[in-house]
Amino acid sequence: MMKKIMLRVMPIVLVALMIVSNCVCAKTAEEIVNMGNNGGIGNVNNLVGKIWGTVLTILQVCAVAAIVFAGVKYMFASPDGKADIKSGMLGLVIGAIMVFAASTLVKFIVDTAESAV
Repeated sequence: MMKKIMLRVMPIVLVALMIVSNCVCAKTAEEIVNMGNNGGIGNVNNLVGKIWGTVLTILQVCAVAAIVFAGVKYMFASPDGKADIKSGMLGLVIGAIMVFAASTLVKFIVDTAESAV
């Protein structure tokens, strides 16, 4: 039963991940010409921002998928198994809140640091 669910859920998660992924490696001709104008610091910041965005997107998709998976598992569980799943879902929900709050927290810190300079 669990294998059937995974075989149906994983392709959807992978397609969603490919659609949502915001890591683009292509550059315009103007970006290539202007690459050396700022000493490379802007390029490093841009690269780190893209990596952070991609990692965060992957974590958010995984958090939602884990909660959905646990919910489906809860629906099909016996009454004895539901208590174990409930205790596990508490950790999933706390983790999902942390993942979704991380983007807001990092943006707040970066904005505060930029305005202080």
